[in-house]
Amino acid sequence: MNTWQAVEAFINAQKAKGLSLDTIRWYSGILNLFAQRYVEIPLLPEGIESFIASCKGKDERRHGYYRTMRVFFNFLHKRYRLQNPMEYIDAPRRKPKKPKPLTTDELDQLLAFPHKPKVKTGLLFLADTGARVGEAANLALRDLNETPFGFVTRVSGKTGDRIVPISTETYQALIKYLPFGYSPYRFRRIISRAFKDAMVRGSGINLRHTFATLWLGDELILQQIMGHSHLSTTRIYRALRTELVSAQHHQYSPLRMVFSRSRSML
Repeated sequence: MNTWQAVEAFINAQKAKGLSLDTIRWYSGILNLFAQRYVEIPLLPEGIESFIASCKGKDERRHGYYRTMRVFFNFLHKRYRLQNPMEYIDAPRRKPKKPKPLTTDELDQLLAFPHKPKVKTGLLFLADTGARVGEAANLALRDLNETPFGFVTRVSGKTGDRIVPISTETYQALIKYLPFGYSPYRFRRIISRAFKDAMVRGSGINLRHTFATLWLGDELILQQIMGHSHLSTTRIYRALRTELVSAQHHQYSPLRMVFSRSRSML
């Protein structure tokens, strides 16, 4: 089967499913490289492994190659009954993700800086919701709504649409300055520039990490707000809450029972 034709059929199918533009671009970028390498679809695992190994990026990007190939060949098998070599290929190793949240002082420094109004509004939204920068860039006034329980907005991301609560201050700023009028790529650069202007380490993704790490509520609610497909992803951030871990340790360590009987063990 011709690889270019297969890629075109796959991309059209993903567009028909309503996948986000960022996801379509991700698939297209990797599959275009695949089509340049192979005129005909390779049906042996060695051909796929050779392509994945050609990735010059870090392990996370290499794993992205693997995931793309897996989705692509699952589509070909289902649509055209093509042999699926991905059944015989193990996923590449990758280091566990290590979120890097801001401290409360850094967050205050970032938001206190005199950014341009639209930029400040974008930062407020990201800090208030844990949304992805691409999701913020696509916000429109029609997405905002007032309910009996407070203000909410609809965001569209790689896991589909979801409803996210927002603070009154964020809602009022969004009403005034939406739409942002930037592409997701451009908006990411603008937000990164805002961090540099405020002399705070990081970029937009760090606001997402900060929201999840500082969240004190139910983890299932956090999963819903963040748009995580799996609860295991949400729980990565819980492990970063040192004060919560310390409090639980102080309460439940077996030594508590010992110390409760004896004033001193030394």
